[in-house]
Amino acid sequence: MNSFIKFSLCLLVFLQLNATSFAFEHEDSDVHFLEYDPNVIQKNRFKKKPYFLLFAAQWCHWCHVFNEKTLTDEKVISYLNENFVNVFIDANINTSAYQKYKAKGVPFTVFLNPDTSEYYKYSGTLYAEPFLEVIQDVIQNVKQGKTVDGEKIFAFEYNPPTKFNKSTLDNMRNTYIKGVLDNFDTEEYGVGNGIKTILPETFLYLIKSTKGENRQDSVLWISETLKKAIEKIYDPIEGGFFRFAETGDWQVPHYEKMAGLNAGTVLLLYKVNEENPNPKFIEVALQSIHYLSNTLYDEETGSFLSFQAADTSYYFLNENRRKNVKPPLVISKVFTDHLAVTLTYFLDVLDYSKDNNLENKVIHSLDFLSGMILNNKRIYHFYTIKEKQWRGKSGLQDHVLLAKLFQRAADKFQNESYNKAYSKMLRFSKLNYYDEKKQIFVDPELDTNDYEYLMAMNGDIVFALMGQSKKSAIPQLSPVKPIITYFSGLDEFLEDKFWDSKSWDFLERSASFLSSADSFLATQSNP
Repeated sequence: MNSFIKFSLCLLVFLQLNATSFAFEHEDSDVHFLEYDPNVIQKNRFKKKPYFLLFAAQWCHWCHVFNEKTLTDEKVISYLNENFVNVFIDANINTSAYQKYKAKGVPFTVFLNPDTSEYYKYSGTLYAEPFLEVIQDVIQNVKQGKTVDGEKIFAFEYNPPTKFNKSTLDNMRNTYIKGVLDNFDTEEYGVGNGIKTILPETFLYLIKSTKGENRQDSVLWISETLKKAIEKIYDPIEGGFFRFAETGDWQVPHYEKMAGLNAGTVLLLYKVNEENPNPKFIEVALQSIHYLSNTLYDEETGSFLSFQAADTSYYFLNENRRKNVKPPLVISKVFTDHLAVTLTYFLDVLDYSKDNNLENKVIHSLDFLSGMILNNKRIYHFYTIKEKQWRGKSGLQDHVLLAKLFQRAADKFQNESYNKAYSKMLRFSKLNYYDEKKQIFVDPELDTNDYEYLMAMNGDIVFALMGQSKKSAIPQLSPVKPIITYFSGLDEFLEDKFWDSKSWDFLERSASFLSSADSFLATQSNP
């Protein structure tokens, strides 16, 4: 389908628009969107139409552009309403759906055949005319029973090892380290030659796990990457790093600011400064802490928030002119998984920063989360500040990140409430997500062969399980060795990902598992 592919290439070229940030109000759209729930696809099979799934987020600038420039076009509206089952999916609220369809970024579009099989998917924004041609081609091909000549779904057959073998795990680690170092951009820095961003888990793992010449190379490349990021995707006025830059030379920033990414980058700045001292790193770390502690902290709730939306015009203004305009929207929701990631990084940041204000806000946020855990019979996915209410079905990611966080927090602060929250999260995780046959944690709503996702989730829960095994309070919840064994043979998987990678997200997920595996090996060598 040549025109589809042709116009998909438009995704690589975005125009900088002057647009103010606002909530993505799909409820008011003239496109007849169904709100996503796990059964919405099956419920609408009787319509015998293909599906248009739109993943978006409130903080996403290009989601708003797509809404303003494309979904308001009368021809687009008419064609979608007549020919498709249209489903809107909030990418932050419906994280299971985001993972199920392996979405990459937002906006993200998925077309399904009438039988619900996947037809085509892509990331980014198309304007009205090219988008109309795309959806017309989809309908024409679906009616003729044709497939699209586009992206092939990555397929990998895996037979997990049945016995633990340290050399197998060593091969996987070596494949990962070599793959990352080989893919550093030696001219523009960062990983790869496309989208440029900071990869906190990846870089922290390299600093911790490499030795000799590999360590020297790692510190050098990471240090130079941070310098480039400070120059290109950092806000020198208010602090905080932007989400990523579109091009290999760090141009065209996506101006969203994410709490987890910034907290991880602050920790990375401190770690790299230990190896390669640079006063600028400390200056930027302190300014970013100030940004997170003020702009991305809600005093009334007593919690860090998750996102500040993009505004392409705002960040071109100097400090004085910014005072006279409305700043980009800070999303008034607290997402459990994002807050858990932010706080986990901050627990380590506190070892470097003696900022009492930051420590108090970390503790308040921990209390906020532990209250949700201990005072309810279920775990919630997000909290709405306006309504002062917890909502949303949680998933595996919420559970394992909370378990990991409160294991760390209980040890650091010797707080009994945190220890109770930690123990409860382990029990809930075991009850809802542990597969006795495979001896790993899985999400029954997602693809059980999604090794990239499962490797990361099981890596996170391993940290919590190892902490529990030290206390021996719940020994039956410590299947650490079977988990490490199950994923230890994925070196071929990593080789294929490095060879064919269009996105480097897998590096972050792999680092989580490898870090936990290294911690497990340390306990074996030092009983």
